[in-house]
Amino acid sequence: MLQNKDFLVLLIRLFLGYVFFSAGVCKLTHGNFGQLIGPPWLEERLAEYGLSFFAQVVAVCQVVLGTLLFTQRFSTLGAVMLVPMNIAILAVTISQNWAGTPYVNAVFLAMNLALLLYDRKRFQFLFSIEPALSAPSLALDTLRTGKLPWAVIGAALLTLGLSRFNYPLTNAAGLLTFCLAGATVILPHALDRLQKLIVLLAVGNMCFLTLGMKLPYTHVSIAICSGGILVLLVVHAWLHARQKRTASTV
Repeated sequence: MLQNKDFLVLLIRLFLGYVFFSAGVCKLTHGNFGQLIGPPWLEERLAEYGLSFFAQVVAVCQVVLGTLLFTQRFSTLGAVMLVPMNIAILAVTISQNWAGTPYVNAVFLAMNLALLLYDRKRFQFLFSIEPALSAPSLALDTLRTGKLPWAVIGAALLTLGLSRFNYPLTNAAGLLTFCLAGATVILPHALDRLQKLIVLLAVGNMCFLTLGMKLPYTHVSIAICSGGILVLLVVHAWLHARQKRTASTV
């Protein structure tokens, strides 16, 4: 069973991984992939200024960074690389006077910094004159092993490869990426049953959001999954607090 702090970091990785992976694929498929932040018309808008290729690079970078967060194995690298992108997106939304959007991006940046704060001990060697012998062990390191992180990368590359040729297959490859990202977390024995159920609901939300344009009652399904996640998170926090009280009285 992961502690509350570790499990929260894991959920943030999955959330930001989905946000940026789906946003990048949505741009590459011109809006034919469900996502949260957009804008799907970035390439068309920047093409007016001869920056179509730049828009494609931004989209591919978003997919890559989201994939790194999904893998858990390379999530620290993804969190580091995501900081300048989050800052750039925040600066653009402020300069364009987009109502409300800067606040959303500020939350994403805060989540990004929280991931780096969790991994702060890995960066101590940057400020020390002593040679780094080994990276400190963290609770989530148990999710870094095995072949599933590489399978996530393979599915993400397949999604990228299909994004310019076939939108239905791109959606299918994207769903495969989400499922593998969930399996990377669920199959190891680091999580208890309640935590695994929360992750399953989160992956379900990813799938519903991706196929939202094609499935009936999508909003209801997303609301049910989101409500279930919130309820289970409260139950999880309560059980963990009770467990700590019981341990302290023994």
